[in-house]
Amino acid sequence: MTEKETLDILLNVYAYHHAYQIVKVSREFSDDIHFLLELLKERRELNVDFLFQHRARLKELESAYQISLLDNAYEEELLANYIMDLEAKLRNDNIIDFVRSVSPILYRLFMRLLNSQIPDIEDYIYDAKNDQYDVWEFDKMHQSSNPFVQDFVAKRRDSKVTSKSLVDFIQLTDLPENIKAAVLLLRDFEKSARNPLAHLIKPFDEEELHRTTGFSSKTFLEKIIALAIFSGVIYDSKTFYFDKVNDLIKNLY
Repeated sequence: MTEKETLDILLNVYAYHHAYQIVKVSREFSDDIHFLLELLKERRELNVDFLFQHRARLKELESAYQISLLDNAYEEELLANYIMDLEAKLRNDNIIDFVRSVSPILYRLFMRLLNSQIPDIEDYIYDAKNDQYDVWEFDKMHQSSNPFVQDFVAKRRDSKVTSKSLVDFIQLTDLPENIKAAVLLLRDFEKSARNPLAHLIKPFDEEELHRTTGFSSKTFLEKIIALAIFSGVIYDSKTFYFDKVNDLIKNLY
């Protein structure tokens, strides 16, 4: 099997770390291919900093090949990159990894939605800076003039900042009802899927996921993407980013 044939196989399953190792020691591939594969490798490792550290190089490639490689500001690109990795897991049928990666994405997404309604939301959260949960600062919340904050703190609640508490908070805001419904649906999926994964005693595939939660992974991913786009994240839901860059790389060798 030639290096190009091996590379084709690795690209098709988004195995960019291994693909990059092959290209790095080969004299057969151009500098542009080297860089594009390193970029994809860093994206799969959730290292968005790499893209922003190489903005000039990205712009050169975007101009040369008429392709978009970086569409968002830092915080938005961080969320977009999480979703790219989630979509790659789904396309590889890694259902367990897909479900396990959902919670941090939902937390960030729910917090972003809340921030659109309560710009100073982080002022009401104590950052634990360790493995413990962050907690709501109820004393500060009671002093807030924001009606959504007042509605939230009026009811006795657990002090931990969890996806559940964020969802409860979102329901009190002026966000559109379809967005609130999507948030509830995503939270229900997360809750339904967590238990069988915590006590995994048999294979967990798409069929088991649907039997357990009533959801398909594809529907769940579509809901996440729709919420991200609503919140201002640029994400191409029709042409998968990794496939787009894969095609460019294949055309270059």
